[in-house]
Amino acid sequence: MATREEEIIRRYFEAFNKHDLDGVIACFHPEPVVVDSDGRRHEGVDAVRRLYRFQFSLAADGRCDLRSLVGHDGRGIAESLFHGTLERDGTVIQALGAEVFEFADERIKEIRDHHRILN
Repeated sequence: MATREEEIIRRYFEAFNKHDLDGVIACFHPEPVVVDSDGRRHEGVDAVRRLYRFQFSLAADGRCDLRSLVGHDGRGIAESLFHGTLERDGTVIQALGAEVFEFADERIKEIRDHHRILN
C-alpha cells in the first residue's frame, strides 16, 4: 500500500507530465521551495509557478518517466528519466536523476532536483 507521501509524489508527476501548471502547484505547500538541478532556489508560489511555466515552454513534449519512489515520515525520493524535444532547435534531451521531497501539511514543502543531462 502506498504511503500518503508516495501518493502526492505520483500526483505531482502526473500533473507535470500533463504540463498542468495548476495541478503541479496544487501539490505544493503555500510556502514552497524548489532547488533546481543547477542549485538555484525558487521560493514562494509565484517563483515556483514561473519555474514550471518556463520548464514547460522549453519542451512541449517533455515528460518524466517515474522509475522508482519511496516516501514516509514527511520525506520522499523519486528517480525519473526526463525526455523531451527542445522547442528552440529540435534537440532531443534526456536527463536522469532523483528528486528529494520534504512534506508539510500533506503537501510538498521542498523539492531538491538532482537530474543530469545524459546526451
